[in-house]
Amino acid sequence: MIAILLIVLLLAYGASRYALQRYEAALAEGFRMRAPLSFTGGEMALEFFKDQGITDVQLVEHEGLITDYFDPARRRLFLRRQFKDGQHLAAWAVALHEAGHALQTGESLAEFNWRRSCIKITRYLPTLTVIIAIALKVMVRIPTLPLLIAVAATWALIMAMNIGTLAIERNANLHLRRFIDDRLSAYPSAQEKIDQLLKAVSIREVGDLIRSPRLFFFSALPGKRSTRPGR
Repeated sequence: MIAILLIVLLLAYGASRYALQRYEAALAEGFRMRAPLSFTGGEMALEFFKDQGITDVQLVEHEGLITDYFDPARRRLFLRRQFKDGQHLAAWAVALHEAGHALQTGESLAEFNWRRSCIKITRYLPTLTVIIAIALKVMVRIPTLPLLIAVAATWALIMAMNIGTLAIERNANLHLRRFIDDRLSAYPSAQEKIDQLLKAVSIREVGDLIRSPRLFFFSALPGKRSTRPGR
């Protein structure tokens, strides 16, 4: 039984590590590739909004532990400076992917908000369950096996919810298809690379399970909310 539970935990951890490593590797390559047009990531996002007739989204530069996302409630696109002002394909991919979420309205907005809830759960609940399990083991002396079952079941459920809502991220990329095809029709190699980067960006938050301890202790605890603007 313990072996099965450890396998479940390792599978959840492995899926998270794969997503994070794929995102970081793609971004590292994207940083080295200068964009074919003289637009920064932020400017490309604004060009996309203009192309789609979107006039109510504000682009906000934000440096923090949690950033680079679209806030549908406030209609704001938060980007760190390296993506807002960068003229490399990494900046384009991150800015455009998040801009694509601005088109998710109506029923798609409800799905997007559920996706955002799954992301928050992935960031904070894994660490919280481990802390609770340790506290129960030390203070109440609950046997290890039921605690391990609870932690493994929670991690498996969290990862299933995260991976199960990835279609919402892919949908954001689909909204970009015509815009990217039009702008990069003369640059097929850049078009191919931006597609690869967008796929990596879309699975970024699956890696948040690994980042959960850092996110939990530096953004979820009381007094730490100034590190993020709201997601």
